[in-house]
Amino acid sequence: MKFASGMEEAIRVGETFADDVEAAAYWCDGTPDVPFEDVTYAGAEDQPQRARLYRGAPDAPVLLFIHGGGWAGGSIELHEPASKGLVQESGWNVLSISYRLAPKHPYPAGLNDCVAAYHWLQSNGADFGLTTDQVALGGASAGANLAIAATLALPAGSAAGLVLYYGVFGGQTDTASYLTYQNGPGLTQARMAELFGMYDPDLRRLDDPLLTPLLSNDLAKLPASCLIAAEHDVLLEDSRMMFTALQMAGVDASLHVEPGVTHGFINRGRLVPAADACISRAAQFMKTLQSKR
Repeated sequence: MKFASGMEEAIRVGETFADDVEAAAYWCDGTPDVPFEDVTYAGAEDQPQRARLYRGAPDAPVLLFIHGGGWAGGSIELHEPASKGLVQESGWNVLSISYRLAPKHPYPAGLNDCVAAYHWLQSNGADFGLTTDQVALGGASAGANLAIAATLALPAGSAAGLVLYYGVFGGQTDTASYLTYQNGPGLTQARMAELFGMYDPDLRRLDDPLLTPLLSNDLAKLPASCLIAAEHDVLLEDSRMMFTALQMAGVDASLHVEPGVTHGFINRGRLVPAADACISRAAQFMKTLQSKR
């Protein structure tokens, strides 16, 4: 198996961390100096949730970014390299949000929080000096699943675009990439099955398009979408299938498969140059959206 520059070291280093705080401190070292402030947004069911606003150019659009972690983990801090990089490369503002996590809060709690975050941003963005006439949604892994599901749950035209890093779009764990990379590196088939069990204990993914977006009959309502996947990833086929489905629905979509990298690489720029390159790729897509403003 041929890895991209720095990927083997990133895998080795990533296996040494005991917790999110330690990992975030390591991966965030050397990231761009982007101003930010911590805020609280009104989540669903009157549950306040944490968010972090990374400041871009005045009057720039906003990317609502949703962290990954299998719906059961992850954090704003672990995804800070991607958030800061997108701000620096695009000039956009990025609102990175937390949300309720499984297994304590299974589907649809996290999704409902993400939808609530969008409405909160529209109602309160001006208080933070934000212009919210153009808001895109994005995320990584489970965050990409939540980003596309939230967009499907919102009225058509609510989102200006979608930035989707190695998302969970299907509900099965027996696709070609699941079988090829069932034992890793990184995310495994067994771990994904475990995460599905925590987020979706009632097996609603078998017929609910807001949990399994590939089942949706409303993909045509989605905005222009930028999909970025990792070559050595159980979820590679999910991105390929979603790209095909979006094209068939008439959505302006692009797919880039980064060679030699594993799931989660986008926040590993300290060791993996491909991470920064794929942040730049998404930022260029965001600039294209802005030019249509």
